[in-house]
Amino acid sequence: MKPKAICYFMIMLLVTGMIACGGDDPEPESEQTQTPTTTASQPAEETPIVERNIDFAAEEQAIRELYAVYAAAHGDKDEDTLAEVWLSGESKDIFTAWTFWAGTFEKNEGGKAVSKAWAGIFRLRGGNMTVNITYISIDSRGKEAVLRGAYDWGNQKGDLISALKKDGDDWKIRAIDYTDGRFGKQVKDLIEPAHTFGEIPVE
Repeated sequence: MKPKAICYFMIMLLVTGMIACGGDDPEPESEQTQTPTTTASQPAEETPIVERNIDFAAEEQAIRELYAVYAAAHGDKDEDTLAEVWLSGESKDIFTAWTFWAGTFEKNEGGKAVSKAWAGIFRLRGGNMTVNITYISIDSRGKEAVLRGAYDWGNQKGDLISALKKDGDDWKIRAIDYTDGRFGKQVKDLIEPAHTFGEIPVE
């Protein structure tokens, strides 16, 4: 073989070998598959619970005082005071239920109807009223309450169930059923009250 041909042959072998070896080079780091780094999952932040600082003993006392004013207003036939202790408005949730008219069940709904009904009753009945409170329950917000008791008003006696509601900072009477639920559950008891005095009688 001629020296020139041998030289070309050697160069070709050298180039072929270099190409073959070049394929084994590792891939650049930027092209390698990166394994994602795992980190411990952070717990979700809990919503802080805002506790209401309610003095339930004071709220119960305020309800008792309200009912003392309410009872005294009956003896005086004081319609103005009654209007102050009752929740205002014309919602059907504001009502009285009684049998004061010749023993017939009657339900007066809305503030105006309640005031008118009391004015009519005062023309027929009077005398001092006492309410012996046997049960009070207050909800967790200190906004709703239910009261049970025995009332004595002139020649009328019986058990009552009353719903009360906070109006601003003051408790107001929202509803009273003077029949103790004999004509259907007019006033519903609170579900899981936060504060109670006494016990609901077994029906």
